[in-house]
Amino acid sequence: MAYKRMSRNDAYMNVANVEDDEDVIDLLEVARAILKHIKLIIFLCVILGAAGFFGTKFLIAPKYTASTSIFLTPQINDTGSLDYNSTMANSKLVTNVVNLLTQNNIMSEVAKDVGMENASSVKKCITVSNETDTEIVTVTATTTDPKLSKDIANGTVDTFIKTMQKNLNVRNIEIVDKAKLSYVPSGPNAKKNGVLAAAVGFVLGAGYAILRYLLDNRLRNKEEAEKYLGIPVFAEFPEV
Repeated sequence: MAYKRMSRNDAYMNVANVEDDEDVIDLLEVARAILKHIKLIIFLCVILGAAGFFGTKFLIAPKYTASTSIFLTPQINDTGSLDYNSTMANSKLVTNVVNLLTQNNIMSEVAKDVGMENASSVKKCITVSNETDTEIVTVTATTTDPKLSKDIANGTVDTFIKTMQKNLNVRNIEIVDKAKLSYVPSGPNAKKNGVLAAAVGFVLGAGYAILRYLLDNRLRNKEEAEKYLGIPVFAEFPEV
């Protein structure tokens, strides 16, 4: 039997002495609303996931990363052991080294050597980090050209060491590992972007289903009327 759809407000107007109750969101009903729109949700997940994956794969240029490390070597005293004062001095020098590596004079020289426009363009490609509790500083360069990444990383370290030796007479900086040429992209991650885009599709689809559920104030059958009004239904008018 079909039931005439009427608004919840109309039902309240037609029933006397009914108390106003707070609307409570039924999680089971929300789940049913989501399942009702499951096809739309799956469609959005597939479309957005595929767009995120293939968009990353074919529209975004791959990035290549190259890294090199330097080590501030401590001095050896007459007894053949590490000099304590030298070790402490190197620990304090590490912070300065991290900052000095990306100074304009170093970056300008590197830009000239690798054929880039200016110091700023080189600095954008570089990250400098210090491994915790060590005197090892790592220089990482990331660009869309694997050879350029390698040249920037190695060029930065080489130029820095020469500058420190010439200007400050610092000669205890050694290269631990030279940057190597690698044609394996470091990013972007097409799979990760695809999964994130699919998750966005799920959120949009589920949000749409929940919003429709919250905005729908119709009473569709006797059970819903009894549930929301709290009184039994004595008569039903079939939809003609």
